[in-house]
Amino acid sequence: MNKGIQTFSFLITVSLLLSGCLSDHNLSQGRSFKLKEVSFNSLPGWNYDNFQEALPALLRSCQNPNHQWVDFCNGLQRYRHSDSYPIKRYIESQLTPYLVMSYGETVGTMTGYYEAELTGTKRRVSKSQVPVYGVPYGYKNGKTYPSRADIEEDGINAPIIAWANDPVELFILQIQGSGRMITPEGEIKLGYAGNNNRKFKGLGSIFASHGIRNLHSMQNMKKWLQDHPSEARKIMAENPRYIFFKENQGDSPYGSAGVVLTPERSIAVDKSYIPMHTPIFLNTQDPDGVYIQKLVVAQDIGKAIKGGIRADYFWGHGEKAFNKAGRMKSRGSYYLLLPKS
Repeated sequence: MNKGIQTFSFLITVSLLLSGCLSDHNLSQGRSFKLKEVSFNSLPGWNYDNFQEALPALLRSCQNPNHQWVDFCNGLQRYRHSDSYPIKRYIESQLTPYLVMSYGETVGTMTGYYEAELTGTKRRVSKSQVPVYGVPYGYKNGKTYPSRADIEEDGINAPIIAWANDPVELFILQIQGSGRMITPEGEIKLGYAGNNNRKFKGLGSIFASHGIRNLHSMQNMKKWLQDHPSEARKIMAENPRYIFFKENQGDSPYGSAGVVLTPERSIAVDKSYIPMHTPIFLNTQDPDGVYIQKLVVAQDIGKAIKGGIRADYFWGHGEKAFNKAGRMKSRGSYYLLLPKS
């Protein structure tokens, strides 16, 4: 590619830059998308990243059958037990960074997400518990199923995987898409299995429609719902989308790219712009103003993650991850790292 800013439609962008490298992409046409080739030394914080920490995410993507960077991945295997610097040098020898520009901007919105954690039991022990449903019997993708309000009122013909102690925690789990339930019998790993094909409505916009505008973070929204149980059910029911789960075994959670997510090294993107498994150097801040300047991998998507410069940063699981993810809404930029060939 010639140096300088290159303008492409989505179709031209991917066919010229990524053809033969990545096959897992759905492309829209007619939107402006620009890439500017830059040097690694111009990436803010590049020389201070710990590339050893990024290696598991890179290798997980390399092991996915949809990832076709064969030469890069074969060479990367040799660095499984290397320190940060040799991994850095290998990446520099194989890839080229491109600053992403969208609609004339180099900066977009960066949010955070996490693997939700809730408590419950395998079998129902209290009338206050709510079911965690698997996919309905005879489930078909694209078929419209009852709304959240109807499912919560009347149930649905589906297996019950477990029983959640707190309906608010289950609601947050459905927003996040996967999580862990702590039960007396042990931990249950819950993964996304499907949805009722109803439109998603964000919790923030629901609160705003009720004139409640000062919550600002997922932590505050969760607390409000738990403090107002009689009103909480009506508010949550205004999001008609309902998520069905499956019990995962082994490592978790899985992103939509089909690989296990790596805390603080996996991100969700809009795959209309960024194909899954693409290495990306991220430049943003956490909710406390601490810089996040590190190599990450596009391994997930999200319903609200739309745009050429838009990412959801995976923080991991537990209360610390929830504290960071629930408050994060930062401005930032990123760079695609593409094979030199």
